[in-house]
Amino acid sequence: MIFVYLFIFVVACYVLVRSGTILVQVMTLLSRYFRVTEYVFSFILMAFATTLPELFVGITAGFRNLSVISLGNVIGSNLINLSFILGIIAVVSGGLKIESRIAKKDTWISFFIILLPMFLLFDKKISRGEGFLLLLVFGWHVYYLLKSKEVFQRRVHHIKNEITHSGKFFLNILYFVFAAAFLILSALAIVESAKMIAAELYIPLSLISLILIAFGTSLPELVFGMRSAIVKHEGLCLGNLFGAAVVNSTFILGITAIINPIQVEDFRTILIGGIFMIVAVLFANIFIGTKNKLSRKEGLILIGFYLIFLIAEFLLK
Repeated sequence: MIFVYLFIFVVACYVLVRSGTILVQVMTLLSRYFRVTEYVFSFILMAFATTLPELFVGITAGFRNLSVISLGNVIGSNLINLSFILGIIAVVSGGLKIESRIAKKDTWISFFIILLPMFLLFDKKISRGEGFLLLLVFGWHVYYLLKSKEVFQRRVHHIKNEITHSGKFFLNILYFVFAAAFLILSALAIVESAKMIAAELYIPLSLISLILIAFGTSLPELVFGMRSAIVKHEGLCLGNLFGAAVVNSTFILGITAIINPIQVEDFRTILIGGIFMIVAVLFANIFIGTKNKLSRKEGLILIGFYLIFLIAEFLLK
């Protein structure tokens, strides 16, 4: 039976890659229509699209009284996004150039937002009230991005001109919807097949959400980020990765906690993952702030850091 799950996993990965390629092309065009910096447009729109698998996992886990799975998934996804995936993208693309002023500033704001759930976990739980707090923080951050002068410039006038003179605007919207749908469905297939593979191999539940499910739900960010970097649209890549981390840490955890408060039993596994996640985000911010570029060497450091995390988790188990 495990071979069936492996086959589903491989097919889903292929669909994910193809839909990711289309999404990068469409996102680039849409960011021009709206005259939005690629970082902000990707942060808000694409981050939602690529984190829907995490949201699905969170809602399902909440209704099944397994909210801790969502917590592990969020911590694991944030960690892999801002260490392994960001590192892989930097290595493959030969380094990521950081040109947007708001991107450099917002990555540090994102850092403190990502820290918030870890502070809330001091009592080993996230209550419904704390879930509402996370949603409020998410709403504030989106508002902060949208009101920045760098984000929009003569936006309404430009959109009207594009819609009036080009029917391609609506066609690109349609492409985006279909590509995002295939990306999300394939990611969900990856998650489900990975869970079945883990069950067949008797992998502990605490590690499934933190590593395997996190890897499956982070594949959209990996594919989208790789394609964005290769075609030299670094803003889309960074916006998606940091946006996904913020959406995970606030919106998704908030929704999950409201459905069913998150109670942590295996606190050691979550704590190790949380510490590594915080350090990974810190490293990513420091590297981004140096020389306006995330170099290939710094990408290798981030990849190595994630591998150290994997070794630490399994050794401590």
